[in-house]
Formats: sequence, C-alpha cells, structure tokens
Amino acid sequence: MSSTASAAAIRRDVAELIRPPRRIRASQAAAEVMKVVGGDGTVRDWSPEATPYMVEPLDCMGSRRYDAVIFVGPARTGKTNALVDGYVAYKIDCDPGDGLIIQISEDKAREFSKKRIDRMLQNSPRLIPRLSPRGHDNNVHDKTFRAGNYLGIKWPSKNVMASSDYQFVLITDFDRLGDDIDGEGDPFTLASKRTQTFGSTGMTLAESSPGREITDPDWERPADQPHMAPPTTGILDWYNHGDRRRLYWQCPESSCRRWFQPIKEHFNQASKRVCCSHCGAEVDPKLKRALNLAGRWVPEGCELTVEGELVGTPRQTRIASFWMEGPAAAFQSWTSLAEKLARAEETYALTGSQETLKTVINTDWGRPYKHRRSDVQRSSQRLMDRAEQVERRTVPLGVRFLTATVDVQGGKDRRFVVQVHGTGVNREKWIVDRFNIREDKGPNNDQEPRQISPATQPEDWDLLTRDVLKRSYRLSDGSGRRMPILAVAVDTGGEGEGEESVTSQAYEWFRRLRTDGLQGRAYLLKGGSSKTTNRVRKTWPDNTSRKSRKSRARGDVPLYILGTDLLKDAVAAMMDRDNPGAGYMHVPAWLGRWWYDELTYEVRDPATGKWSKPGKKANEAFDLCAYDLALGIILGVEKINWAAPPPWADEWERNLLVFDPDSDARPEEPKYKQPAAAKKRRRKVAKPRI
Repeated sequence: MSSTASAAAIRRDVAELIRPPRRIRASQAAAEVMKVVGGDGTVRDWSPEATPYMVEPLDCMGSRRYDAVIFVGPARTGKTNALVDGYVAYKIDCDPGDGLIIQISEDKAREFSKKRIDRMLQNSPRLIPRLSPRGHDNNVHDKTFRAGNYLGIKWPSKNVMASSDYQFVLITDFDRLGDDIDGEGDPFTLASKRTQTFGSTGMTLAESSPGREITDPDWERPADQPHMAPPTTGILDWYNHGDRRRLYWQCPESSCRRWFQPIKEHFNQASKRVCCSHCGAEVDPKLKRALNLAGRWVPEGCELTVEGELVGTPRQTRIASFWMEGPAAAFQSWTSLAEKLARAEETYALTGSQETLKTVINTDWGRPYKHRRSDVQRSSQRLMDRAEQVERRTVPLGVRFLTATVDVQGGKDRRFVVQVHGTGVNREKWIVDRFNIREDKGPNNDQEPRQISPATQPEDWDLLTRDVLKRSYRLSDGSGRRMPILAVAVDTGGEGEGEESVTSQAYEWFRRLRTDGLQGRAYLLKGGSSKTTNRVRKTWPDNTSRKSRKSRARGDVPLYILGTDLLKDAVAAMMDRDNPGAGYMHVPAWLGRWWYDELTYEVRDPATGKWSKPGKKANEAFDLCAYDLALGIILGVEKINWAAPPPWADEWERNLLVFDPDSDARPEEPKYKQPAAAKKRRRKVAKPRI
C-alpha cells in the first residue's frame, strides 16, 4: 500500500483547513447534523422540540455575547445531550476549534467518550467525515479532526485544567467535582482561564444538578431578587454570578394567562400536579409538552406581560445562567416526582437518614438541599428532662434484640468504652447499659487488677469476647429470663502507629473469634473521609503487597467504612423526636449529666455538613450511637418486615435468643455469619515456548 496521500485526500484536508465558519445558531446546527443514539441502539435526530428549554442555553454557548454558560437542572432534562453533545457537534461542523470535556473521573471520561461521543460521531453522516482518518490521531480520550481541531475527553487534574489553552471547556456534573483541583483552585475558574486566550470566541460551560447543601438554613430570598439561588457552594453559586434566568410557563386558564415558574413550591404533592401561582389552577399533565414549547427563560430584573413581552432590565454580566426544576423536565413524569419524594420522606421517618431525601431533592427536583433540623435546639438538659425512670441493666419492654458498640481510648486513660443498645420495631431505641473496661480482674473478678492497653496487649481484646459479646441482660418483666448481646461493633481507630497498633490488634482478635466460630457476631468499623457518600461500605483491607504492614491486613477480615457525618445526622434526628415510636431514642434517668453532655457536645457545620467538637470534651456517647446505627444497617434492620421478623428480632415469647438461666436450655446462636473473604486471583504465568 502506498504511504503517500492521494490528490483528492489532500484537497479534502486543505478544504477543511480553509473552510469558513457557518454562521448559524448552535441549536440549528445540532438539529441538522447530530444524531442521538439511545441505550437500545436506536438512532434519531436531535430535536429541539423534545427539550425546547435547552435551545436558548445552547444558542448562548454559540454567541460571542457570553464567556460562559451555567445550567442547573434535574436529571432527565436532556441537558448533557444538548449542551455537551450538541455543542460539540456544532463546533465540529460549523466552527472548528480545540475543546475539552471534563468528566468527574477517568472512568466516567472513558465511558462518556465511548457511549456518547463515539456513537454520536459514528452515526452522524455529516460529522464522521470530519474525523481525522489517521488511526494514531484518535483514541478514547483524544479526538483529532481533518480541520486540525482537537477534542479532549478528560477528568479534573492539575495537568489537564492548568496547562493548555482551549477555545471551549465543557464541565459535566459540576457539583460532583471537588472545590479545589490539586491545590490549583476551583474547576470553573481553572476552566475559564483555559478559554481566556480566545477572547469573545471562548466558551466555558458548567452543567449539573445541585449537589451541595444550603449553607444558611435561615436564609430568605430578597424580595427584589426573586431568581436568586440560596447560599451554597458549587453550580448554584456560579448561577448567582450570571444573569439568573428561570423558566416560566403561561397559565393555560383563559381568565388568568399570567406567567409562573414550574417549581416545587407550585407543585401539589397530593394531586401530583403543577399549580399556577397566581390563580391556583391545577395544570393537566397532558399540557406539559405544550407549556414547555411555549415556555420562556426570564432573567433577573425582567418579567413577562400577559402578551409575552419581556420587560425590565436584566443583570449585566457575560455569564448566561439558567436554572430549571423537576416539574418541567421532559423525561420525568409528575407522578414519578411525587412518588419518589414520598418514598424519600418515608425513609427519613423510619431511619432518620436524610441522604435519600437529599438525593431526590437534588437530582429529581433540581434544588439544593436544606438540612432538616429540629425546631428545638439539641441540648443535654432537654434530653435529661425527658429521661425515663427505668431499672439499670434490664431490658425494657419493646426491645427485640441487644447490640453493643465499643470505642477504643488510648493515651493515659487506656480503656474500652462500651454502650449497649436495645432496638425495637421500626428502629425505636433504648440505652440499656454503659460501662468502661479499664482493667482485668480475671473471669471471676477476684484477681489483682491489671491495667489494659488495647494497642499493645492482644489478650485485652479477649475481654470484649468475655465481658461484652457473651454478656446477657435480665428482662424487665420479672420472669428472670435474660437476653444476650446479638452483635458487637468495634471502632478500630486508636493510638499506635507500628505493628502493635489498635487496628492490628482488632484484626487479630477477629481472627481468634473465627477460630471459636463467633466471627458472625463481631464487626470492625472505621470512620471514612468527609467525602464518604455511603453510610456503610464493606471492604477487605489487604496490604500484604507493601513493605510496611502496619495493620497486618491480609484481605481476610471485613472492615466497614462509615459515613460518620451521615450517621450522626440520623442520631441527631432521633434525639430531636419527642414522641416514642419509630426512630425514637429512649434515654434512662440513671445516666449522669456527663453522658448527656457527651451526646450533645458535637455541632454540625451547615457549610460543610461535618460534625465536629468545638473543644476537647468527650463525645463517646454520640459516636457509640452512630456506630449502633451502622451495625443496624449491616444487620439489615432497616429491611425487617416487623409483621414477620427474624427469630432474633421477634417478641420475647417467640424470640429464640431469650433464655431462662435456671433452665438447661440455652439460646440458639444468632443466625448471622460473616461472608468468607474474597479469594485472591492468582497471577497467570506464561509457559515458555519450546
């Protein structure tokens, strides 16, 4: 095959290089040249009528009046398809220039390239010929075209966002990116710097559903700024820097015809319909498409007359910013919106966790989340005022099973801090016991006391087996029967850095439990980073390949990583409830003021969502309650059908763990077993050729 190019190929390439830009709107170009490939492989033209609210934002991206476009909206709006895919198609066909797409991670960048960009190019007859025919010009993360323009599909890093210049940078899922990229600054500012060289032809896009909490729960929108977003970080903060356009519909009632926003405040959860904010008329869901087609984006400072004339003075800025909410999303039904919100509210009521609710508000409704707090300030005195007069170390009526959580304390006050919790129907909680293990006096409590040191003495951990795991408590019904501890959760953090660290001792203790067949009742926990999005995540730590084996992790011991802030949110919600029932925490009067202070000492920063201690006072009670919620998640307590619970969570008369100490019959071992460790893959060694 000849290595020289043909005359026709040379003419084609030169023609691409000298081809002048096509002066048409970006939305028109996308409709003409871009094909959309569905998940089932179907190919169709991109239609502005399917998502008519995306036309104006896309056209602003193709306008030299703006340096940037910010788009905030829920899932299922078609925003990425229009603003990223559509704009790329426009630039390839009409106005070639170097560009960069930023995805949240390398894996997501690879997926976006293969599933979106490659499929769009391959199925768009006007676009595929623009691609460079040279194989080395194109790979998953880099695309080069005949006109010489380049498209990168990358992820946020210093090398990507603080180096080369691009005519356009498009950032997707903006609120799922960090606020600081490798110490260089926030992603939007970095992206804007990359396009600054190109002057008025440069364009920066950030699109996302909101993902950050409102930083000031008491904030109220100023009357003269009706489009202003609440104070928060991320995409909505940048929206506030722009001209703040909101989507409006015109009331279909002939007697009204005034314009209103299709937002959560104007949605009737009971009837599952949007209502006009002026006349209160409910809108038929069948009119949603027509209302979107006739919908208008209105910037801050302007309003629409009944005749549809835009009057007023918009904010003067070179950032065009748009924000729409779930009721207008083309591919999300109002019934679905209402049902998702109802299910999330139910989850919050049962578990105290706000994460599902936050996700629904963010991704389905397109709104920032306002953390829910009690109207009554959390205080130790308020909790003491509702404390119940119960006998210490007895199982209150209503408790179905007992769990224990353990915190490891180091330094001068070396000890295990143990708290025993009772759980009833729908996660109703009781504090049954609280004690410290500071010394060992032998199995019969008759030996000379020995100071324990959990970081250095393996035998101290066996005290958890003897004095916690095998502990039982008398039922409060006077029958003399007892209930054993179902499961124990231990925090593996503690003092020590070397081979004798707390974590190493915890792993070795778990291995000894496995020898005795008790590993199914013990769980090792560790607090995750502040960015942890799961309440509980199971891992199998293994550092055998490293030279430094500080924690002696061999991949055989399960370790549960906790989203501590999320769990503490749920504990705080339990403390805020005043009426016994689902998710209520019963507190006993026999505990001193010190315990109530531990429970309420930490404070939550509304800006970061993190719980922290303002000083150096103790907070063990709060931590241990959070560990208990994590243990309940691990045991599947939230999924129990209380009409037919498992034997270990049944009423006392049918509970297989309840036993009479004067009888020869002993309780059955709880039917909970830790899964076996994942098998390690063996490296295949190639056989030598003979």
